[in-house]
Amino acid sequence: MRETYGVVLQGMNLAELSGKLIVIEGTDGVGRSTQISLLKPWLEHQGHAVVDTGMTRSALAGKGIKKAKEGHTLGRITLALFYATDFADRLIHQIVPALQAGFVVLTDRYIYSLMARALVRGLDVPWLRNLYSFALKPDAVFYLRIGVDDLIPRVVFSRGFDYWESGMDLHPSEDMYESFRKYQTALLGHFDTLAEEYGFEVIDATQDIRSIFEQLQEGIKRILNGERTKELRTEPALPQAAAKIVVPEHPLPAPQAEKADAAVPKS
Repeated sequence: MRETYGVVLQGMNLAELSGKLIVIEGTDGVGRSTQISLLKPWLEHQGHAVVDTGMTRSALAGKGIKKAKEGHTLGRITLALFYATDFADRLIHQIVPALQAGFVVLTDRYIYSLMARALVRGLDVPWLRNLYSFALKPDAVFYLRIGVDDLIPRVVFSRGFDYWESGMDLHPSEDMYESFRKYQTALLGHFDTLAEEYGFEVIDATQDIRSIFEQLQEGIKRILNGERTKELRTEPALPQAAAKIVVPEHPLPAPQAEKADAAVPKS
């Protein structure tokens, strides 16, 4: 039986969502998009109808997020709400209809990336739980795990350091390289905690593309055959996750207070 993390949106019949919801998680530059570009044609060749989606692809908020981030002025709460809006719109208009039609939905990141980004920026844990309580529980989450020392060369030799992916809005360092290292170290600590609490299937992302693809194939085959890779939690586990956060050697400073922060107290 399909489940949510606490709230069922009005008019949604969970019993009708017969398709499979498969999430590929991991930080920026870890290879998620590459794997989805391989998985989709492979699944289609097996006779499955497939829809793929990902962050900032909603008609309602996708372009707005990209435009707003160009100015480097978004506050942490505005950023979190913008991404939550994007997710909600994609859930209603892309994910749910596809599941109703029996499709396999491949999603490049899910609420867990959004939670990790919000947690590293110090947002309140119960507030985040409520914010994403309407999210559907996936059939499987495959987490492509990588360490910051292996991640940095990939980023350097591909697209280079990005303002937001380096956490420059948090001002961990004036140097973008150091900022990237500190931010990603903190972010990966949150990812690891969420992976444990939510029961992700962890895949070593330092392997070659083919090896990762083959492991994903095996995991997805089990899902399509009615098996679970691991038992995903029914209830969100953010309170425990927050208590076990891996603190980097040089912790990121708390973000500057915003006017809206008064409505979102720190945990």
